[in-house]
Amino acid sequence: MKLKQKNSILLVGFLLLVWIAYVFSFSKTLEAKQRYNELKQEDELFTSASQNIYSLKQQDAYYNSILSKHQISTESSFQSNLLNTLNVYSQENKLKIIGFKDSHLFQLSNNAIQETYIFTVESNYNSIVKLIYELEQHHKFGKIISVDFEKKKNYKTFNKFLQCTIFLQKVSQE
Repeated sequence: MKLKQKNSILLVGFLLLVWIAYVFSFSKTLEAKQRYNELKQEDELFTSASQNIYSLKQQDAYYNSILSKHQISTESSFQSNLLNTLNVYSQENKLKIIGFKDSHLFQLSNNAIQETYIFTVESNYNSIVKLIYELEQHHKFGKIISVDFEKKKNYKTFNKFLQCTIFLQKVSQE
């Protein structure tokens, strides 16, 4: 055999040996390393999940404290919470609720619903302004978009009184 043939056989034998080594050991080692990395990532997810649960419980407690601070119940509807707040305020401040209409719903483009609540109260100017301030700032029911004051007169008793129609708007996701 000539040297060129010996070198060719040596080269083919070496390539065959590398391929056999890859098939029987290197490929399995690389698969095991990849599987190890996947399991390590899953383990990190599980450990972070317990931390996420703890932080979510803290957020839940915080949001419940805010709801109780603003006297908003999660068991009843928004409208009944608003009516309850109006009744409590009217008893404390000599305010009379004249009317409470059904809410108007408007579908916005991005899966949001705009609800407008219209109600009419009767009292003096200061009590009505305090009610508006309470609803918008302390209870955070929504945004007061319109207030319509109207001075009326009772012709039987010749008394004058002030009525106010309030439009309260709330935007919520579907």
